[in-house]
Amino acid sequence: MSSSSRKYHDRVARQYDTIYDDPYWHFHDELTWRMIKPHLPRDHSLACLDLGCGTGKWGLKLLKSGFATTFVDHSAAMVEQVRRKLEDMGSRAGKATLLAADMIKMPELPNGHFALTVAMGDPLSICSDPQAAANEMFRITRAGGVVVATADNKLAALDHYVQRGNLQALEAFVQNGRTRWLTSAQEEQFELTTFTPESLKKLFERAGFAVSGVAGKTILPLRHNKRLLEAEDAILRLLQLEKQLAKDAAAAGRCAHLQITAVKPIEAT
Repeated sequence: MSSSSRKYHDRVARQYDTIYDDPYWHFHDELTWRMIKPHLPRDHSLACLDLGCGTGKWGLKLLKSGFATTFVDHSAAMVEQVRRKLEDMGSRAGKATLLAADMIKMPELPNGHFALTVAMGDPLSICSDPQAAANEMFRITRAGGVVVATADNKLAALDHYVQRGNLQALEAFVQNGRTRWLTSAQEEQFELTTFTPESLKKLFERAGFAVSGVAGKTILPLRHNKRLLEAEDAILRLLQLEKQLAKDAAAAGRCAHLQITAVKPIEAT
C-alpha cells in the first residue's frame, strides 16, 4: 500500500464507521453478508481471515460465528479500532489475531492456513500490486479454501471520465484502468486499480484459483434515491430484486463494485 493510502486511512479510522452509517450502506452490508454466508466453513475449528479489515466489520461477524479470525490492515490506526471493539467481546476475543501489514507481502501468515478469506472494501484496488496480493491470498489459503474479495469496477467509472470531457484522460483510463482517490488533502490522494469482471477473474486465475463467480454490488442504483429504502419491507423486497437481477452475470457490469468468489483447488499445494 502507498504511504498516501496509509495516511488517509490512519486519519479517518476513528470516524470510519460513521461514514458508512446510512440506509444504503446498511442494505449493502446485508447483501454482502448474504453473499458471504454460503462460504462459511462447516468446520468451526478452521481459521478465517479479514484482509483489509478496516475497523473489523466482517472479521467480527466471523469471530461471532465461532471462527478463529485474523484481522489484517495496512493502517495501524484501523487495526487499533478493531482492538478496541474486541474489548467488548469477552472470551471470543481470544480467538482474534491482529496484524498491521501490506496485503502484497504477509510473511507473518503461514502457508495454506485459511479456510475463508474475506477482502471487503476493495483492498485489491487500493493496494500497490493486485497480482502480488492475489498471489499472497493463494499462498495462505488452504486447499479447498475460499476467497471472497471486492474491487472497483472499471466499467462503472467510465461515466466520470466522459463527464470530465478530457479525451486523453479517458483514453488513458481505458488502457490502464487506474484512477485516483480524490480526497481533499493532496498528500492523502492515492492510486486505485479498477477491473472489469473478466480482468478480475483473470487476476485470480493467474494466481492459481478457480473462480466460481463474479457478481456486482449493488445492481440497483439505490444511492441515487435512498427513499426506496424507506418503503414497507424495503430491505427484503430489494434483496429479492438484487437476487433476481444477479442471475444474469452481465448485470455486474453496471455496478460500482465487483465481488469475486475464488477457490483454491484441492490438488494445489
